[in-house]
Amino acid sequence: MRTDAHAPRRGAAAVCAALALPFLLVACGQAGPPTKAEILQVVRTAMQTENQKTSDRTLGLFSGPYDPADLAISNADCTAKDNGVYLCVVTAVTKGGTNTANLALKKVDGNWTLVQNGG
Repeated sequence: MRTDAHAPRRGAAAVCAALALPFLLVACGQAGPPTKAEILQVVRTAMQTENQKTSDRTLGLFSGPYDPADLAISNADCTAKDNGVYLCVVTAVTKGGTNTANLALKKVDGNWTLVQNGG
């Protein structure tokens, strides 16, 4: 009879283990370099921030020279550095042409962000 008394506990433990697995997979999936889509979002956010600064300085008469919607990331080659920082050689395409830049990115609170001076 003792073994039957522990059966509900084992069932609950199995359910907890089964539910924990997807959370562990999600957490592990956040490791690694940023994707092109994630880099695009970070750069667009930075462009929008600069546009707002420009707009503030011009009394709202124009929104700035950057059009975040005009940006596409065609290539990103990222290499891990210290403290979770990734150095990425990013190629962007806009109406004005194609440019390549070195960007440092780090995941902070689950979101990728630009790191100044490479970390």
